[in-house]
Formats: sequence, structure tokens, C-alpha cells
Amino acid sequence: MISKLLKKIWIRCFTGNPYQIKSFTDLYRPKTGEAIDRPESLTGILLHEAGQPIAYDLPLITYNQTVPRQTVGKKPRFKTNGVFKEPHRYLYSVSEGTVWCAIGLVYDSQRRCFIDESAKEWTVDLSDSALTNVVHFPQKTYLDGTTLSCLTNGADGGFYHFLFESIVKIHFAMPLMRHVDHILFNGPATDWKLKWLQRANVDTSKIIWATNTAHYECEQLLFTGRLVNDQQINPWSIDALKALFNITPTEQPAPCKIIWISRKGAASRDIVWERPLLEHFPSIETIDLSGLSAIETIEKMQSATHIIAPHGAGLSNIYLCNKGTHILELFPDGMLFKPCFYRLSSVCQLKHHVAWLNFEDEHDSKKGLAFLKTLLNDFVCQN
Repeated sequence: MISKLLKKIWIRCFTGNPYQIKSFTDLYRPKTGEAIDRPESLTGILLHEAGQPIAYDLPLITYNQTVPRQTVGKKPRFKTNGVFKEPHRYLYSVSEGTVWCAIGLVYDSQRRCFIDESAKEWTVDLSDSALTNVVHFPQKTYLDGTTLSCLTNGADGGFYHFLFESIVKIHFAMPLMRHVDHILFNGPATDWKLKWLQRANVDTSKIIWATNTAHYECEQLLFTGRLVNDQQINPWSIDALKALFNITPTEQPAPCKIIWISRKGAASRDIVWERPLLEHFPSIETIDLSGLSAIETIEKMQSATHIIAPHGAGLSNIYLCNKGTHILELFPDGMLFKPCFYRLSSVCQLKHHVAWLNFEDEHDSKKGLAFLKTLLNDFVCQN
């Protein structure tokens, strides 16, 4: 504790670095009686939309155990059900604003202050974060013109975070996109990011792929707060993605179409006995989404009546499914329940099923091959 306090004092007194954290409206509150004749500023709130209520009331169909819940302290991390609130959506602008690190933390170097709405850490408060207690920053790169930050936690390698928390910022900022000269996305530039950015007609020549030590000072910096709270998928984000990707609704397909989304080779998400299982179900189509184009992914999801997949990135695509599609999410044994895909199903009016498996041992009598064969015989008959 003493060392942290001494470091904070050193930063404040012996560096020119930011040392405070304030909300945007507190930091840029107009001075009382301020004169009209003063230099213009690009700082302000450019867009604002009110968040709406969200209800997650879809029945969660479980098969083989009580749902294991995460706790923080003695309290459940996630509520079982209830009515939540979408975050209010703001597009902020800062003259000569600086954006720092992969989560997109914004600060004003003149006021030596971080902006609270710009970013949050996963598990620590910003005041205790190493990112807000920096003695030696990496050298800045100056970006002229207007820069939009789409940076957020986990979007470097997480498809869910890229899709629902990062690229949706393009949709929110769409009224001003023709004025944007640079767009910051979490690097690296991967095929799966590029194919969806191209589907959204984003000018990829404007993209700067930010690293963990990214440090940019911008003539004009645009950024948002969180548009989707952690694991609280909301209807606005679904509508935003469908608009960006030009998704047109289709009729529910008449014939039964069962799709297995394979995660073969993915650490902790690979069911090693996947092949012998699927040999028992030749009618199930196996797909690897990493090898599909955006339009192929859309068509596959829209054609399905049943989707089966290990918990992970592939299930992010179920927002493309028709209403009433059955989803079976398979958790590895011992993993705590994460509600993101169940809530996605709830918002999209899908039917969500969950089960826990021993991904390593097909001979596990309770969570192995025999169990899943029996489960699938039941699941594929759901209509």
C-alpha cells in the first residue's frame, strides 16, 4: 500500500503524466460566466441515445447438473433473471485527446486526467490499475484529422468482444463516419476480423491495428463508453450488427437442419472425442466457421433449426439464426456458467439448452460419449 501511494505521489509531483480519473462531464464542465470570445474546441458529446430496458426471461434448459454459478465475494456474479438496462450511448469528442493501451483508455494530457467512461479493467478499479499509474509511457504517435477508437477489452483475440463490443461502435458513429480519417481496432489484423469489417463496408485502409502498448495523440479523438455491458447482450447491439452486415430476415426452414460448430484444435474448447460422436449422427453437418466467408456463415446460421457447439466464439453467430432455433451450448466439466450466449438466445428468441461434458474422456459415464449420444437423440427431436 505504501509503495502504491509513493508511486502516485511521484507521478503527480515529478512527471507530467495523468494522475486523476474523472467523468467526461466533470472534466469538461463549462466555467461559470465564460466569455464568448475564446478559442473553439472540438471537445463535447456529439451523439446520445438513451438505453432501453432488457429482460432475460428465456427458460434455460439444463440436462445433467445444477448450473455452477460464479461469485464475487459472497455475491453471485450474474443474476439469474430480471430486468436490466442498456447503457446510455454517447459518442464523445476530445480535442488533442490521447488514447492509450489496448482497452482504449483516454486521457487529457493538459488536464492530466483519465476519462472514466473511455475504458474499464476486467477485475480491478481504474485507480488501482497499472494502466493509470504509469511513470514512463511509450512514445506517442500523433494522428491528424479525426480518429475513432473502437478499442475494447478482449477484442484482440475474442470474437464475441470484437463483434458485440467493438465493431458496433462503427454503427453508432455512422452519421459521422465520412469525417473519420483513422479507425483504431484491437490488433492483430486477422482474417476473421477483416471479413466482417469488409462485410460492413468499413474502409480498411483507415484502420490502425493497436497493440497493448498503443499510445496515440489525436487532433480530434472520438470514443464511446461501453455500448454493451459485460455479458449483458442487448437488442440494440443485435440490430446494429444486422444493419452493418445487411442481414435480411428469412423464413424458418421447413426441414430439420442440424449444425455442429467444431472447435477442433481450440485450447480448452476442443471435444477430443468429437469424431466418434458425430459418426453416430451422419445427419448432423459439421462446420468450421474460421474457414467460411461472412456470407457463408450467414447462410449456414439462417438455414439451421438446431445448433450444437462448445461454449466459445462460434456461438456468437447465433444472432443470425431464425427465431425458435434450438441452441445446445456445451461447457467443459468444471467451468462456471457464463450467461452471454444464453442471454443472446433470449434477446433473439431462440431456445437455449446447456450441458456439461468431460471434453477429454469419452468413457466418462456421466459426462462422456454415451451421455452426449443420449442427449443428442433427445435434442434433435426438439421442435
